[in-house]
Amino acid sequence: MIDMLSKRAPSIVVFTLCAALLAQWIEAPVWLPKLLAIAVGGLALLLFASRVRRHEFRRQDESGTERSWFDYELAGKGTPPGYYILAFFGFVTIVLTGFQSAYAMPAWAAFALGIVWGLANRSYPLEEDGDA
Repeated sequence: MIDMLSKRAPSIVVFTLCAALLAQWIEAPVWLPKLLAIAVGGLALLLFASRVRRHEFRRQDESGTERSWFDYELAGKGTPPGYYILAFFGFVTIVLTGFQSAYAMPAWAAFALGIVWGLANRSYPLEEDGDA
């Protein structure tokens, strides 16, 4: 179930961002975006609790130099494809719906799910002899 959630999280994020924009534009009842935000936020918490692990980001590569998570991000080997695009459109949706409005709540929840999805599917190499 968690693997399916992790696999479908980007689709859920896109659907939720579109629903947040649509709800504001048609002035849907306030309980509707709040309910959607609670559901998507719950999915984000579930994915965070089950898949995100703490591990050491520093590792020596083949040449003997120490690499950080930032080096892997710049090389395009850290987060899954589409992570930054989801984050960008999540931020744009939050700006368009208003930072503190009830219609922005699903956008915030989708933004959180997108962040958690990226953290759960990152591919930094683990430290072999670390205490993580």
